[in-house]
Amino acid sequence: MQTAPGFLRSLRFKLLLASLTLLLIPWAGYQYLQGMEQTLREAQQRLLMNRAEIIANLLAVQSVKWLSQKPVNADITPSLYVFPLNNPPVIDGYADEWLSLKPQAESFNTAGALNRRLGFDWLAGFHGNNLYLLLEVRDQQLTYPPNEQNLAAGDHLIVALPGDRSNTRQLRLGTPAPGWVHVQEQDNARPIPGLAGEWQETDAGYRVELQLPRELTAGRISVAVIDYDQTAQKPAVKLATSGLQYNTGLAYLTLPKPEVERLLHGLADNSHRYTLLNPHRQVIGRHGAVHTASHKLESLPQRLISLILSEEQAEPFSERERLGRLDGPEIRQALSGEGAVYRYQAAGTNLTMLSSAYPIRVEGEIMGALVVEQSSQEILILQQSAIEDLLLISLGLFIVTGGSLLLLATSITRRITRLSGKYQQAVSPDGRLLKPITASRQKDELGQLDASLSAVLKRTKEYSHYLESMASRLAHEFRTPLSVIRSSLENLEAEVESNPQSDGQAALVYAKRAQEGTHRLNQILTRLREATRLEHSLQQTEVVETDLTMLLQGLSQGYADSHQSIRFETQLPDQPTISLVSAELISQALDKLISNAVDFHQLETPIRLELQRQGEESVRISVINRGAPMDESTQQNLFKSIYSRRGSSSDQQPHLGLGLYLVRLIAEFHRGRVWAENLPDGVSFSMELPLNHHAAK
Repeated sequence: MQTAPGFLRSLRFKLLLASLTLLLIPWAGYQYLQGMEQTLREAQQRLLMNRAEIIANLLAVQSVKWLSQKPVNADITPSLYVFPLNNPPVIDGYADEWLSLKPQAESFNTAGALNRRLGFDWLAGFHGNNLYLLLEVRDQQLTYPPNEQNLAAGDHLIVALPGDRSNTRQLRLGTPAPGWVHVQEQDNARPIPGLAGEWQETDAGYRVELQLPRELTAGRISVAVIDYDQTAQKPAVKLATSGLQYNTGLAYLTLPKPEVERLLHGLADNSHRYTLLNPHRQVIGRHGAVHTASHKLESLPQRLISLILSEEQAEPFSERERLGRLDGPEIRQALSGEGAVYRYQAAGTNLTMLSSAYPIRVEGEIMGALVVEQSSQEILILQQSAIEDLLLISLGLFIVTGGSLLLLATSITRRITRLSGKYQQAVSPDGRLLKPITASRQKDELGQLDASLSAVLKRTKEYSHYLESMASRLAHEFRTPLSVIRSSLENLEAEVESNPQSDGQAALVYAKRAQEGTHRLNQILTRLREATRLEHSLQQTEVVETDLTMLLQGLSQGYADSHQSIRFETQLPDQPTISLVSAELISQALDKLISNAVDFHQLETPIRLELQRQGEESVRISVINRGAPMDESTQQNLFKSIYSRRGSSSDQQPHLGLGLYLVRLIAEFHRGRVWAENLPDGVSFSMELPLNHHAAK
C-alpha cells in the first residue's frame, strides 16, 4: 500500500502556496496608494501655488500706503526687525519673557584697542503703543559711572532717535549700580515720559531691558554701546547698530503693520499661514497657523505602517511662526519675480511642510512677497488610514481565504485518500476484484472521478469475465470437432481390428469425419489469428479518399452473386460520397454485418444496404434485415470480444463472437462508431463514419 505524501508534496501545501498570491493584493494596493499620494502632493502644490498667486495679486491692487512705498535699500540704511509681543514684558532686566525670541536675536560685534572685544545681541518687540528692547552686552570688564549725573564716565548706552531737524535726538542711559536705568538727554534734562529701563549683570557682561513709546522712534532708531575702561585713556570700544548723528543714518524699524494684519485676517483658515515679506525678506505681516502635530501611531498596524512608508526626504525646516526674517529657495525666487513652491521637513515631526511664495508687484516693481505655508498632515493621515484599512482587510482576506483553501485541501486530500483506499481494497494483489464498488453520489470532479473509476472497474470486470469465459467457449467449440475426431479414430480402429479384410469403405467414412473435425479446429484458430492480426494491422493501414457510394454499390452486387437465394436491396445517394477511409477495412466490416444479417434474417425477406449523409460531417452505413428483435443485454454486449448470440447451434461453423467485435475496431479506427437497434419489423446494424479528411490517422 502506498504511503501518504509528505506535507511539502501534498495538495494542502500547494494550495497554501497558491494562497500566498493574495499578498499581491496589498502590494498592488500599496503601489496604488503611493501613486495616489504623489498625485495628491502634486495637486496640493499646484493648489498652494494658485492660492499664493491669487492672494498676492489681490494684495497688489490694494491702495495702501505700506505697499505703495518704495522699499528701503538695506545696503545703505540697515533695518531692525521688531517682533509683535502677545503680552508686555516686565521691565526687570531678565530675559524670561524673551526666551522664545532669543534664537532670532541680531548680533553686533567689534574689536577695540588693546585687543578688547565688545558685542551685543539685539531683540526688539512691540505691544500696544510701547516699544521694548532687550540688549545683552558681552563685556570682559564692567565699569560703572561714579554717579547718575556723570553717566559718560562709565559703561553706558546711547539711544539715538529722530530729531526735529536733520540731527538726531540722543539719549544716554546708564546706572552707577545694577538696577533702574537713568536717562540723560544732551540738550534737555527733563525726564521722558514712558521711558524706563533695568540694568542687570550677567556672566558675559550685562543685560539692559528698555521700554519707550513707539511715537518717539517714528519708525527709526539706533543704539550704541559704550565700553569705558579705567585702565585706558578713553573708551576702548564704541559699537552701534547704525549711525548716531543724523536722522538719515538711523536704522529703520521693521514691524508688522496693522493694515497688513487686517488684510491677512480675512484670509486665515485652519490649515494655512500667510506671511507678507518686504524686499529684504522681513516679515511685515503674518496671520494664520499651520498644524504640525504628527498623526500618532498607537496601534501595532499603525507602527508597522510607519516602518513601511518611505517619507520623501526634504530639507529640515524650523518653525517660522516667530521668525522676523524668512529665507528659502522659494522666497528668493519669488523676490526675483517668479513664484515657486518648496518642500521642507517639519522639525521634530515626520511631516513635510509646503511653502509657496509669490511676488507682489506694484506698477511693475516687486514690493514684496507673499508666503503661504501648509503641512502635509492631511495627506499623511489619509495615506496612513488607507494603508491601515488595506493592511487589515488584506490580512483578514488572507486568513479567511488561506484557511478556506487549507480546509478545502484537507477535505480533498481526505477524499482522495479514501478513494485510493477504497479501490485498493476492492482489488486483490493478483488483480482479482474482491467486492463491487459503489460510486459516490457527489457531483463534483472527484465524484465524477469516482464514477469513472467505478465504471472502468466494472468494464474491467466484464472484460475479465469475457476472458474467463473464453476458456469455456473455446472448450465448447473444440469439444465437438475433438469428439468427432476421437470417435472416428476409435471406430476406425475397431473396424480394422474386427474386419481386417474389409474393403475400406467404412474406414474412409471415419477418416472423412476426422478430417472435417480437423478442418473445423483449423477454422477456429484461423479466426482467432484473424482477430489478433487485425488489431495489430490497423496501426499500419493507410487511408485514401474513397467514394463510398460506388464502394457500396459494388459490394451489394457481390453479395447478391454470393447469396443468390437472398434478395438484396440498396438505398444509395445519387451524388458521390467522398471520405478518407480504407476501402478494404470498410468492405471487411460490411462482410461481417452482411454475414450476421444472412444468419438471422427471415426467409423470403430482403436485406437492405443503406448509405445516408448525416449533415456535412458524417455518413451512415446501415445493414437492415427482418428478424427477431434483440434484448437489451444483447444490444449492450453485441460488439464486445468473444460474444455470440448463437449459443449451441447445429451449424458446423465455429462462432466465437469475434465478427462484430472486428466491425467495432474498424469503425473506431476511422473515428466512427457502430451500433445495433431494433426496428418495428426487424434489426438494423449501423456504422457512422466522418466525412472530413482527418477521420483517421
